[in-house]
Amino acid sequence: FCYGSVYAWSIFNAPINKAVAGDPTHGSAEITFYIALGVLGVTAAIFGPWIETNHPRKSGIIGLVVFYSGHLTSALAVYVRMISLLYFGYGLVAGIGLGIGYVSTIDAVSKWWPRARGTAAGCAVMGFGGGSLAFSAINKWLIDNTNLSLAFLILGSLNFVIMLVSIQFICPPPPGHNPDGIPVLDSSECQQYMKSSAVGTHDVEKPVQNPRVMRTLAAERPTLHVTLGEALQSRDYWLLYAAFLANIVFCLVIISNLPRIIHEIFGMGRRVPREPPLPAYIAVSIEGGFNMLGRVVVGLLSDVVGRKTTFLLILAIQIVVISFVPVAIHADSFWGFLALVWTATLCYGGGFGMIPAFVSDMFGINNTSSCHGILLTAWSIASVTGGLIFTG
Repeated sequence: FCYGSVYAWSIFNAPINKAVAGDPTHGSAEITFYIALGVLGVTAAIFGPWIETNHPRKSGIIGLVVFYSGHLTSALAVYVRMISLLYFGYGLVAGIGLGIGYVSTIDAVSKWWPRARGTAAGCAVMGFGGGSLAFSAINKWLIDNTNLSLAFLILGSLNFVIMLVSIQFICPPPPGHNPDGIPVLDSSECQQYMKSSAVGTHDVEKPVQNPRVMRTLAAERPTLHVTLGEALQSRDYWLLYAAFLANIVFCLVIISNLPRIIHEIFGMGRRVPREPPLPAYIAVSIEGGFNMLGRVVVGLLSDVVGRKTTFLLILAIQIVVISFVPVAIHADSFWGFLALVWTATLCYGGGFGMIPAFVSDMFGINNTSSCHGILLTAWSIASVTGGLIFTG
């Protein structure tokens, strides 16, 4: 939840641009968000194997300390009006904390509920989307009632205290935890199982299927356990990587610039200025709600109808949404535009909610942090390339 405050960064863009560059509509504050998410993905890839072999509380504490340090550096950066220091503080330092903390929680949760990994992972990352819902209003209040430097100091301290208390309750399941008796195959048995699947015969006993989840990928196949190297050599891994990248690139650009888009297309920045029907910070909060909702709903749906079917569905919805966004803008339909953006954001959050379970099903529960961490570099590519292209 606290790490999700990064999704409310767009509330800071205009005030920081005004303080540093003297113009709230022209500046480089937006780049901070892209750097943070870019660093998040790279950090997750680097530290994923280490997180896999260490207690999540240990990696979680390291993540929150680094994240807090980024806020403190950001407070100094806006005080001295140095945008490069802001890039370093919130973009690099806080981004490292985000990468370590994000992966740590998902790894622990997925192992507790092997039959409902989609729902479990969705609930774990739900807070990341919900952070935008709450922190959009919190950031707005801090900006209106304090100065920018103090706002970062208060925000960082609030996050630090909440996370320090919450992380005491995080722990992995005991060794051998497998309440549903799902067979586990090592890498050599995986190849035999996949070959037998192709001809319709299995040499391993299938688990007893619960009618409620009998169509899930986890229930239909044993849990696979392959090495990280074998996973990275798989064509399926890189196809999943490409699908994940397609799922997130559009919404990342919108999430980081929604207040600016509303101002320039539907607000005071348009040719005929007017007040938008909904304040930008409220639109960002609602967007965070859809981000949060998508992570749980899509994760649950993937447990019922399967990961591949669900992922194809959300990608198809996003394609339709993107094609209608120019129509809504041309028609000057503020509410139509927001409805499309919120729908796409729901699918965006759904991809994040489902992807840890997808990775666990395909490459083994013991590889979740490693494979998921490398997969998050797609987040880095989408945030950096998409964001920089948008900002010019």
